[in-house]
Amino acid sequence: MIYRRMTWQELGDVDWAHTVALVPTGAMEQHGPHLPVDTDTLIVTRLAEEAEQRSPERVLLTPTVWLGHSPHHLSFGGTLSLFHPSYIQMLIGICRSLVGMGARRICLLNGHGGNRAPLAIALQELKNECRDTLVVSAEYWGLASAAINAARESGFGGLGHACELETSLYLYLNEPEVRKDRICDDGAGWPDDSFFRSEMMHGSAASRVMNFDELTRSGVYGRPTLATARKGETLFTAISDRIERFLQEVNAIGTE
Repeated sequence: MIYRRMTWQELGDVDWAHTVALVPTGAMEQHGPHLPVDTDTLIVTRLAEEAEQRSPERVLLTPTVWLGHSPHHLSFGGTLSLFHPSYIQMLIGICRSLVGMGARRICLLNGHGGNRAPLAIALQELKNECRDTLVVSAEYWGLASAAINAARESGFGGLGHACELETSLYLYLNEPEVRKDRICDDGAGWPDDSFFRSEMMHGSAASRVMNFDELTRSGVYGRPTLATARKGETLFTAISDRIERFLQEVNAIGTE
């Protein structure tokens, strides 16, 4: 079911007891010299569309929230961002609206790392407010971490931003828009024994807030030179398989 294509009466007839409302969350921000600023939004949107196509009677797909929490990218330009309070309230407002329609299960499928912290706060607030509705969030790369690590060629630090993963997916989804002649590897490395050593697939032992211009000159963090469209297709299928399984589990919670 595609939310934007339905009338209010049709939305009123949704079988909420057996439906998960799927809300993709992306961003509009710099992705180095080779990827368009819609990278996070395009990838998560296409993954969410695939999820709906696989289970059209059990998934209600809302429009993608394309504006994200991206202040750490503002120094590069080309980035639109909300800050924590306004972004959190936007997420809560969307979920409140769905709850008001009768939604009992809501999944926020995240496509941007900067959205992680505000999403967690929004979930906590909604838990306190909407006790009869299950609201969950997940990052697509977290759901499919094993498959992504199996497909990657880069070592630690190769996946981060406009990297091997995102560039491969974009090449598969919309290759003509990738500026292939501008692809470059970049990103500050950490010593192996650093408590702050991290990448997209591996969190650090300690937290430190940094803006992206402190990590990279080009806006890239990782090894996009290893990206291919074929790898992107493999990754897209593997990630979609995991999202499908995840939504099945979410839809089963609380049912007899």
